[in-house]
Amino acid sequence: MPTRLRHRHRVGHSPCSTRLLTLGLALIAALPLGACGPSHKGQLTVEPAGASTTADPSSSDTPSTTPTPTPSATSSATAWTAPNVTISNDTTGTWHRQDDILERPVATSSEISQAYNFDAGGCLAIIFYKANQTIHDEGRRGGDNLSSSTEVQETMSNHSSFSVTSGPTSVNAVRDDNGTLPGYEIEYTATVTYSNGSTNNVAGYRFFRQISDLGVTLEVFLECTPDKLASADTWHQFLFSTRVAGLDAGAMG
Repeated sequence: MPTRLRHRHRVGHSPCSTRLLTLGLALIAALPLGACGPSHKGQLTVEPAGASTTADPSSSDTPSTTPTPTPSATSSATAWTAPNVTISNDTTGTWHRQDDILERPVATSSEISQAYNFDAGGCLAIIFYKANQTIHDEGRRGGDNLSSSTEVQETMSNHSSFSVTSGPTSVNAVRDDNGTLPGYEIEYTATVTYSNGSTNNVAGYRFFRQISDLGVTLEVFLECTPDKLASADTWHQFLFSTRVAGLDAGAMG
């Protein structure tokens, strides 16, 4: 049984096996992480939405005149609701679901996290989905295209010497309710520093898509030791076999 990843606010006390260190387990943003690596905040960490403001009603300057009631100046915007999303992977034989790598796999309306272990090559893939009103309210300022292509290149918090070796490139592979979900991918190399102070060189692929209208982000990692990096075809097969039900992402605007 693999060592489980602990919550980001807890410090692991048992050493990781060599095998787990080579997998680069401390990948995912805001996931429960353990002795294999520190908390990974990444690009999915968002600040709380700012408090809304309400305008004071106008006062009457003429005492002898009865003021006419006026509509409230408070915004009447429709409240955001998280989509009802489920994520699955329908291919077997190359990789298999292994959520026990995570101490607390998440499956709620606002967060989903899943881990997959590759049978060949010693690689690990992690899917992370996040939904909140902050993404919905603030994400549209720069547009999904720009935000997705920018955030996929950002250095992961427990990685150093992070270098994008290919991309960002637009890719349509992950399936949603209306076909495929376009996003951006990169190939990268880096050095991972774990909570016990050990380091490991890694190479991997990363996919990111922000969908502001729905208030969600989807991020996928596949990370290996550099000499055992999975092929691009294997990476794309994993993306294509991933299904996000309950979501129609549409084009990146």
